[in-house]
Amino acid sequence: PSYNLSAMIIWALGVFIAALAAFLSAQDYRNHRKPLPMHPLPSSSSSAPTNERTYTAHQPSTSNSPPPDSLELTPLHALGFIVMASSALLVLFFLKIYSFVKIMYAFGCSGALTQVFFFPIYTKLFTSTKYKRYMSQVCINTPLCEIGAVSRIEVLSAMSGYALGLAWLILAFTLRHPENNVFFWVVQDIMGACMCMLFLSIIKLNSIRVASILLIVAFLYDIFFVFVTPLIFKGQSVMITVATSGGPPKADPSWCEKYPTDADCQGGDPLPMLLTVPRIADYQQGASLLGLGDIVLPGLLLSFAARFDEAKKLVGFMRTGSATPTNRSPHTCPPDSPAGRICGLLCNGGYFVPLVIAYAIGLLCANIAVYVMNMGQPALLYLVPACLGTMVVLGKRRNELDDLWHGPKVIRAADAMVYGEEEFETPNTENTLSEGGGSVGAPLGTVEEGPNGDVPLLSLT
Repeated sequence: PSYNLSAMIIWALGVFIAALAAFLSAQDYRNHRKPLPMHPLPSSSSSAPTNERTYTAHQPSTSNSPPPDSLELTPLHALGFIVMASSALLVLFFLKIYSFVKIMYAFGCSGALTQVFFFPIYTKLFTSTKYKRYMSQVCINTPLCEIGAVSRIEVLSAMSGYALGLAWLILAFTLRHPENNVFFWVVQDIMGACMCMLFLSIIKLNSIRVASILLIVAFLYDIFFVFVTPLIFKGQSVMITVATSGGPPKADPSWCEKYPTDADCQGGDPLPMLLTVPRIADYQQGASLLGLGDIVLPGLLLSFAARFDEAKKLVGFMRTGSATPTNRSPHTCPPDSPAGRICGLLCNGGYFVPLVIAYAIGLLCANIAVYVMNMGQPALLYLVPACLGTMVVLGKRRNELDDLWHGPKVIRAADAMVYGEEEFETPNTENTLSEGGGSVGAPLGTVEEGPNGDVPLLSLT
């Protein structure tokens, strides 16, 4: 068929994983907001202004401390990432060590399966049974590799994750075209999804300045290795060649169907560092592919948007006991109509939902271009302008672009509340976060209301 349903499935899968991973990256802010009791503090003076309602704030919880391997990206990290990615791609292209990649991917994703998939499932499962205390008990305690204390439920999760990864790896080396095996490609996609979620839970962007550097350089990287390298390497695209483990078979599909062991019928198996869905009802077989980089790189910006939205809600909740921001942009939208609701979402709402929509549109454009141009496309060519452009336009319309560019203070404030990494500045500090007037100069544990009833404006060291 000229168009295959697998292309739509891979599109929907990519959008879902990117949105879910980014949404979950802000879960600490949501968890911290739920149990907060907001009690107005008694006024210390009867002459205190009536617009300075002060609330007790939840003290930073050590149980919510970020993982030690959490990393905030800097411009140097962004450039280093591209250098390393380019080097790895060229090494694979020239040395063709695709089997080594499969082994490393299997073990790496087994760890992601353990943390993201099996551990939450087993925790939920055993919580409601009489074995809860037994499974939570420590069964291994070793200083080796800083492992420390390990509970039975963690051991069970690791055994399940690595057993599934080993089964996938065995199929990868024993089947001629493993990507057509349902168990193989389903497990590969689950492992890829877990890897994306783990990546976005660890790697953070705290400004669109770093996001712009990373995404623009990745944008150029993708274009170079897909469109420019065929001019250098005698018609071979480095990106497509590596993604398909050496390129598609040279022989005609009908010939390969009769003589699958022929040398010209070898190759074309997708490298595991991507999502894959076999083409449906197509005798020529093949698959629709989406690289994990096309999820996690724009996903970093989606994660930043989700964390920014939730940070504003958390800070607003600290002040008023409500997560609804009061500093809406002054754009007027038609009331009580679909157009009005869309206008309100795009002009006065958060950033996360518009960016998910932009990601979906960009990925759809990349999908359409594959069929129009009849060749593989660098998805970042469409995703970077869609996502980064949407963030910049919305920030400009809402007068928040400067804050987003240099790093929103509201995210630092939310981190201080949740993780206790920073402290609020003293009342004498001049540097405040302005989001419509007013300031906060209260010590840690109190948040004052601005003179115009705005979302609290936090100042941090």
